[in-house]
Amino acid sequence: MNPKVSKNMNLHWLVLTAALLLLAALAPAQAKPAARPDIYDPGADVKAQITAAVKRAGAEERNILLMFGGNWCPWCHRLHELFAADAAIKKVLAERYVVLLVDVGEKPGQPLNQDLVELYRVKGFGYPALAVLDKAGKLLCAQSTGVLEKDKGHDPAKVLALLTMQIGE
Repeated sequence: MNPKVSKNMNLHWLVLTAALLLLAALAPAQAKPAARPDIYDPGADVKAQITAAVKRAGAEERNILLMFGGNWCPWCHRLHELFAADAAIKKVLAERYVVLLVDVGEKPGQPLNQDLVELYRVKGFGYPALAVLDKAGKLLCAQSTGVLEKDKGHDPAKVLALLTMQIGE
């Protein structure tokens, strides 16, 4: 092989290797998702919150919406963000619901609020899972949110339909 061609090929391989190493070094930094603020409080006394919510809901003629999930759950964050971003959903929640987030934990062997998961019949649904209670705290609806999904989020029309159906509108 011609020594000049061999030298050029070696240079090309060296440049290509350097470029790949640079891309590999940069890729992990770009692939890290932005940190999301915690929306669930693992230390919350959810039973006490539900008791307070029932009092408030009774006085204000509202339902109670329990959203089961955890800070580790991207779909929980997406649904929570939809609750805040969609004007129609935000309005219905503000006017007709008391909303509580129920942390189900994230450590294996240390589940949180599993008695509530069973009580409100969302066991096995995946997360987030929703339970709608009436103003007296009686379960009206237990809902897997998988049926409310669209693409990489939740369908605002389906979420709104679920919420309005539970208040009789």
